[in-house]
Amino acid sequence: MTRAAAALALVAACGGMKDPASVADKFVDRYYVESDQQGALPFTTGVATLQLQDELRLTAEGRRPGNPFPSRQVRVYYTRSTLAGADAERTADYKLDIRPQGGGDLQREAHLTLARQADGTWRVVRFHETQPSR
Repeated sequence: MTRAAAALALVAACGGMKDPASVADKFVDRYYVESDQQGALPFTTGVATLQLQDELRLTAEGRRPGNPFPSRQVRVYYTRSTLAGADAERTADYKLDIRPQGGGDLQREAHLTLARQADGTWRVVRFHETQPSR
């Protein structure tokens, strides 16, 4: 069993995949707060999974031990601003407060689309970020 499949089985066994708000929050925790694309994979399907797999391929070299250019530490705080939709699709919007090490801050909004799967669990199918609306 692959690592992602094992993580998915564990998450599904915990029952946390039946609530779209919980899935959306867990995805935001893994992807944005922990910067862990691999950890976010079990919460995705379709285009979102492909996006994460592409990011993992692109960042693999930068994450290798001994990389002479260490990544900058960032803290991310979030608030879910909306969870909307009905039937088998939901959208979740988040306000992100991004604080790089050394000072400063960035504001972004994250937009997730979730879909209910045939087994009744929810997955993120699309996600993207925008500048906050003024």
